[in-house]
Amino acid sequence: MIWGIQKIWYSLIELSIFQVSPATFSFHTPSWMNDHFTDDIKHLVALNDQYGMYENNLTKKIAEIYGRLVLVKNVESVKRVFPNKLAIKFVLRKPMAIVKSRNNLYLVDHEGVLLPKEYYTLKNTEYDSPYIQSNKLARLPLYGKEWDDKGVKAGIALVKFLRANNIHNIFKIVSVDVSNMCKRNSAGKSDIVLWTENNTQIRWGCSPLCNEQNELSDEEKLQNLLSIAKTEGTNLRLMEYVDVRWKKPLGKRWVKSNDITEEP
Repeated sequence: MIWGIQKIWYSLIELSIFQVSPATFSFHTPSWMNDHFTDDIKHLVALNDQYGMYENNLTKKIAEIYGRLVLVKNVESVKRVFPNKLAIKFVLRKPMAIVKSRNNLYLVDHEGVLLPKEYYTLKNTEYDSPYIQSNKLARLPLYGKEWDDKGVKAGIALVKFLRANNIHNIFKIVSVDVSNMCKRNSAGKSDIVLWTENNTQIRWGCSPLCNEQNELSDEEKLQNLLSIAKTEGTNLRLMEYVDVRWKKPLGKRWVKSNDITEEP
């Protein structure tokens, strides 16, 4: 009798109504990801063509496969929805900034993890402005790995700060140049330079990553920038550069004037 019941049970669970196919999965992807992601995630090599809903460790198997994807930060849950559906919830890695180096473009998330840009919509105001610029980058990591580059890390932190205060929009900042990161002592230049759409330099100075003594905080530098804007306006179009590294900010106009202190 037990053998007969088992046979009937196995016959039932093998019916097509209790089979789920990854190829039929539908995903609600955010606007910053494209259709290429949706197509590829349903046809992973590691996935079987079909799974039985009563298969042992089914949810664990699916979670492990998707958890290994570069684009997935973590799998929050995989649940069976009978007769033949799976409810999958995972957190995707979202680009935080675009890094430009000469003619190359790279995408990184807020942790500095390198992302494959073919899955993302590059023209996206949430992360394409201001971009991070550098001509001296450390070796590229593999996709899904953190980029061990101080310039990239400093750029991400500063872009976060600018966006949180809407400074990039107010001053029309298009890029954060970190090419001279941690070079102050040897070159005497500003480690970080912000460039506006009017080609004005905002000399921002060091990142906390460089551990420079007596360095002003980002909040203090922002107040210096705002004090200059009271005189010159937020577009800074008459300014060749402004320097917010010091307690008393400096600046230079394209056309000389006594309205603002000039650097000797």
